[in-house]
Amino acid sequence: MANLTVRKASFQFPDELDDIFPGDDIEAECYLAAFSLTMPVLEPYLIRTYRSLAEQITDPELARDVQHFIQQEAQHHKNHARVNAVIHERLGPEVAAELKALEDRLDRDYRRYNATRSHRFNALYAEGFEAMTCAMAVSMMERAAAGEGFRRFGAWQQLWAWHAAEEIEHRTVAFGVYEHLHGGYLRRVWGSMRAQVHFGLCVARLERVLLAANGRPAKLRLPSWWKDGRRRFLATYHWRYDPSAIEAPALVDMVLANMPTNPT
Repeated sequence: MANLTVRKASFQFPDELDDIFPGDDIEAECYLAAFSLTMPVLEPYLIRTYRSLAEQITDPELARDVQHFIQQEAQHHKNHARVNAVIHERLGPEVAAELKALEDRLDRDYRRYNATRSHRFNALYAEGFEAMTCAMAVSMMERAAAGEGFRRFGAWQQLWAWHAAEEIEHRTVAFGVYEHLHGGYLRRVWGSMRAQVHFGLCVARLERVLLAANGRPAKLRLPSWWKDGRRRFLATYHWRYDPSAIEAPALVDMVLANMPTNPT
């Protein structure tokens, strides 16, 4: 049981981009912005996937966790959509059109997956994404606890802290659904890799546009979380991987207790 809480966030995003692109580390800032741009497409895909699987889940605790997971993802979608609108508007119509074309391409992929691919395929994709983001989120929390990472804590950084904390909080749900309905180690590894490559390529394409818009060469690098998070990420491919065994960093409870949110 994941013991999830559904929170309604109320971040006050500014109209300017100084909080998103302060210039401290423009490559890292563009990566996070690119990741954010995928969220209003990725999260509806996860919601559609789990709604389609809901009737197959016979474990009542897991079924409840799935419903709470869906509600958390809906809140992430709403807040990323709000801040993404600021990014689109402030970078100008030409850049916004480039970004929108890539976002629409990803949306078409996800709608095709829901319409034509098997329940198992979509459950595997969701698990691959969630395994990756849990490793990413734990790394972000550990770096923050060590005094690294964000140098400011405006609405943009608060959004990511809240999102990362909830990724860790619901880390067992996608894995639990896959194991409950399908299972199989080799299939899980292959499905996770396929999902992560597909999603990562989309983030990379968006990142190139953002780097160019900020006057930087569109030369990609590994994201900042990879240095500290790669071991945790690679551990998700182990045959004994179980996200319930991951201990949530102490900072998670602190973040969730101090975010500008109201429990439903």
